[in-house]
Amino acid sequence: MSANHSLVAKVLSDAIEASDLTQREIAAHAGFNHSNIISMLKSGETRIPLDRIPALSTALNLDQQKFLLQAIEEYHPNVHQVLVDVLGLPLSDAETTILGMYRMAALRGEIEVTGPFGRAFESLLELAAPTANTLLRDCDGAPT
Repeated sequence: MSANHSLVAKVLSDAIEASDLTQREIAAHAGFNHSNIISMLKSGETRIPLDRIPALSTALNLDQQKFLLQAIEEYHPNVHQVLVDVLGLPLSDAETTILGMYRMAALRGEIEVTGPFGRAFESLLELAAPTANTLLRDCDGAPT
């Protein structure tokens, strides 16, 4: 994808235009020493360093995971394909919601994988087991 047709640059540019922050403020939030880099990133002249995506996303109210995966897909399509194949990324909206709820409950110390939740979780794992077993078998070459 050429610099003029970079989807990542377009997403960044749109977010910057929608933001109340100046390019100098955005650069500072993302840890860049010079604000002119923001113009270069916006135009697609320069790729966004992957390690700066979390800070840029936070400053510009972008979904960090989606923006990062979008950048990886555009800049490193082979790596993106491995992430999709091996890790099953990106997560579906339902998976993201469930994971978010679990993390919030775990952070508050309000969740234990016992009792009714533990039984429901075990049932969910049992439902996933045939798929997981097939994946493991395919990966390690075990007979089917």
